Amino acid sequence: MSLAAVVSLGVMGIVLGTALALAARKFAVEVDPREARIAEVLPGANCGGCGYPGCSGYAAAVVAGKAGVDRCPVGGAAVAKQIAEIMGVAFEATGNGRRVARVRCLGDREACPNKFEYDGIPDCRAAVLVGGGPKLCRYGCLGFGTCAAACPFDAIHMSDLGLPVIDPVKCTACGRCVEACPRGLIELVDEDIAVYVSCSSTAKGAEVRKICRVGCIGCGICAKNCPVNAIEVTDFLARIDQAKCIRCGVCAEKCPTKCIVIDQNCVRVLGQNAEAVATSSD
Repeated sequence: MSLAAVVSLGVMGIVLGTALALAARKFAVEVDPREARIAEVLPGANCGGCGYPGCSGYAAAVVAGKAGVDRCPVGGAAVAKQIAEIMGVAFEATGNGRRVARVRCLGDREACPNKFEYDGIPDCRAAVLVGGGPKLCRYGCLGFGTCAAACPFDAIHMSDLGLPVIDPVKCTACGRCVEACPRGLIELVDEDIAVYVSCSSTAKGAEVRKICRVGCIGCGICAKNCPVNAIEVTDFLARIDQAKCIRCGVCAEKCPTKCIVIDQNCVRVLGQNAEAVATSSD
């Protein structure tokens, strides 16, 4: 190659490089430095639980004023506080600021059997399209593990009897399992909720008794025995007002089908409250 050709190529390279640099500067999109700072404090899970495409998308939404500082389910209150400081706004956490997913059904294969043999795709969303699903209870868990497959944090596994079990330590409340369940049996709740009704059926008690051993029959025994009137039965389903609940555990003890569950992580608190209730009634 001649010297002239080499020089020509070199000049062209310099010209094109300069042009690209000028174009990059002219069309550059200015990014608020707070986006990078928020992205640094986010956990980097990119789970989508905040409702935005990844942590960077959420950071941009916060800076743009389109999202609150407390939308990251993985980081919880600790991260929300840091984001609030970056944005220069006030933030006050409620409770311990952490949420977890819980399954509102105890009807495994033994407690609530199937009405027919399903031999299709092992997916809850597919199974529910076949006659409403094989489960006798039209509100119950179908047991094919679609929620477990959707969990990006390995926080859900299926029991031997076909019921999802959620590990509260691994759960980040990203909401993927909630979206995956075709029957809406999984909900995100405050981690410190210790007593809850693990059933979603609004069928009449007589029907529930025929098909499930652990379903709510709407008998009202829990409501009658609650010392603070925190329970109401509507549509044949007991519902606990968590704002009133003192975690005494009386409802769980009195429930004839044992569909009211006590979170074992709160046993110590429950014991203290139960003792207080007993003392006050003496």
